[in-house]
Amino acid sequence: MSKKEKVLAVLKSSTFWGVVLFVLLLAIDQITKVAADAYFSSPDAPDQVPVIPGLINLTMSYNRGIAFGVAHDASPALKLAIIIGTAVLMVGIAVLFFFVDKRRTVVRVALVMIFSGGVGNLIDRLYYQVWNPATATGFQDGVRDMVDLSAFGLAVCNFADFFIVIGAIVLIVAFLFFDRDAFFPMGKFKALAEEHEAKEKAKKEQKDGAQTEQDAKTSVEQEAEEPPSLPEEEEV
Repeated sequence: MSKKEKVLAVLKSSTFWGVVLFVLLLAIDQITKVAADAYFSSPDAPDQVPVIPGLINLTMSYNRGIAFGVAHDASPALKLAIIIGTAVLMVGIAVLFFFVDKRRTVVRVALVMIFSGGVGNLIDRLYYQVWNPATATGFQDGVRDMVDLSAFGLAVCNFADFFIVIGAIVLIVAFLFFDRDAFFPMGKFKALAEEHEAKEKAKKEQKDGAQTEQDAKTSVEQEAEEPPSLPEEEEV
């Protein structure tokens, strides 16, 4: 394969585009956080900027807990445990992405979205050391949130939160309709499900056949090891 063909193969790879999507989403998250932080930090900045009056506003909030401010007043040990758990979960999602069948497009996209959002907020938690009480200055001291959805009964959130929620919804929809293992596979995923089922059935038959052959071999070996029985003596 020539160098040009290798480059084209990489560009056509779903894994490559998954990495591109991750970088793009992470960039969106970090850029919006930096921009909102810079804007609302200026002395003459308003407290809120209406996007849809009465429904969605832009503001600035710093969250030292997890989603929606939960555990913001938790102990440093618990916050460190949450951060470590999040990091382990992100590694698991990344590994899962590379092991999932490349044809399971919807699932892989959902995993990238969840991973991007998790990493985006993890960066803030590590950078601002949310577990350390000494960094709780009341300003720029936690995960940076800027989209106020309190009119919907929610809290102030950021784009990383959006990516996580949307990714989770896409994952649920995938497992319902658009995946090899979906409950109600549709379109090309139905064919993929049938192909997977046929492969699993072939593997099971092969395994059963190998087990039957092994049992027969074991039985023959056991019979060969048994001493021949002596004929009974006739009574005189």
